[in-house]
Amino acid sequence: MKKIIQNPRGTKDILPEEQKYWRFLFENVQKSMDVFGAQRIETPIFEFAETYIRTIGKGTDIVDKEMFEVRHLASPAPETLSEEETKTMVLRPEYTAGIARAYIQNGLINLPQPVKLWYFGPAFRYERPQAGRFRIHNQFGLEVIGDNDPLTDASIILLAFQTLRKLGLAEAIKVEINSIGCSTCRTKMKKKIVEYFQDFLEDLCNDCNRRFVENPLRIFDCKEPKCQKIIDSAPQLIDLLCDPCKKHFKEVLENLDALEIPYNLNPRLVRGLDYYTRTVFEVFLEDQEEGNLAILAGGRYDNLIELLGGNSTPAVGWAGGAERILNVIKNKGIVIPEQKLTDICLIHMGDKAKKSALALIAKLSEADFNVTNILGKESLKAQLRSASKMGARICLILGQREFIDKTVIFKDMENSTQETVPQEKLIDFLQKRLK
Repeated sequence: MKKIIQNPRGTKDILPEEQKYWRFLFENVQKSMDVFGAQRIETPIFEFAETYIRTIGKGTDIVDKEMFEVRHLASPAPETLSEEETKTMVLRPEYTAGIARAYIQNGLINLPQPVKLWYFGPAFRYERPQAGRFRIHNQFGLEVIGDNDPLTDASIILLAFQTLRKLGLAEAIKVEINSIGCSTCRTKMKKKIVEYFQDFLEDLCNDCNRRFVENPLRIFDCKEPKCQKIIDSAPQLIDLLCDPCKKHFKEVLENLDALEIPYNLNPRLVRGLDYYTRTVFEVFLEDQEEGNLAILAGGRYDNLIELLGGNSTPAVGWAGGAERILNVIKNKGIVIPEQKLTDICLIHMGDKAKKSALALIAKLSEADFNVTNILGKESLKAQLRSASKMGARICLILGQREFIDKTVIFKDMENSTQETVPQEKLIDFLQKRLK
């Protein structure tokens, strides 16, 4: 028996019957972004590793454990490579750093600020596959670069809320929010956190001991139960904010109140990436199978552009997990509207009619009609059923008699009426009927 090659663990085939869910998600995200005034950006699937090492941070799980390195199998002689070709490249684990790089490299700072950019596509992380999380997973998100107004923080959370509402998920949304301060108050935070956690190093997990040395703030992001008990009594970060950061965060919360967006203040929320500053937030959904499920998260990253060699530029954004959101949509039984695939479906009966149908389809397509046909040798009834599933308003039936007479039967699928039309007058006839 031949061994069947399987897809790699942590990946998934998106089959035709699932495409309607992906279309539903993409179209609703696109509509929300268009209304917000954001423009779509696409960055390379792989970037130089330093893009993420410099921004996400050494010692993070993403940089140390989860990035896929890109290698050329031919392994050319080192002396033939340029300096650029010797640099390590990786598949993108997230979008924000790459978009910040593109903002600098392509001179987007010269555009009217802020620049609003959105994206939808795959990201890659080597992690333990679990419900709604794969090693190839799709993200959609928004970046607003060039604005430090607290109202912008609130407005992008509102956009996330509105987008999820359009997907039918508004009822179970929970927003958790915190502020992790700026570089000015981070020194004070780090000192207080180190003073607290140094008495518990023996009780913390190995990852938290590593974080204690490299970036103590990330201990708050640990999900280990034994670490969570210790974290619960740690100093609250919002009590350690400098005055400008306190003022900024206070205004963010006031704006959320004015927009009537429900939120919970979570003083332990930090997010797992080094480039975040000030506002950080996560959006949870109550899923009937998974419980509280984080499906969207983001925050402010005012130092990121500068970390990549640009000028000091404030920015804020968020990203959503497509697979997790689609799982919830399916679990909740949300009805996805069927897509109308065509206006006209040409049905043919017999070999001569079939050959003639292809020429007729080409002629109608050149006249800008949205037209298709049913492949195979199905019966008239089966072809009409397929045309109905496609959402066709009109069926054009071409049989042996019509082939000889150079006519076609026009069938209105909405009221089931039909009439015979000469092929030479068909285009004018269709233009009037479809007007």
